[in-house]
Amino acid sequence: MKLQVTKRNRKFLHLGFAIEFIILTVAIISNAHATPTNNENVNKFCAYVVGIPYASDNFTDEEWTRFQYCTNALESND
Repeated sequence: MKLQVTKRNRKFLHLGFAIEFIILTVAIISNAHATPTNNENVNKFCAYVVGIPYASDNFTDEEWTRFQYCTNALESND
């Protein structure tokens, strides 16, 4: 069965493309806002490496020093 574009179905094609464009635009914008920053990824990784919970303030001075060393080392490689 061959589909032909007629005056009658042309408006539905335009509407379909418009809806698809809007959905894709919203998805792209939502994804861009949901992406963590590189700094956040570095902090999460270094917290895991050091063995402390991410965004915790419950750590020793030694763990804090190791965390700072890790973040500085990874940020200097950017």
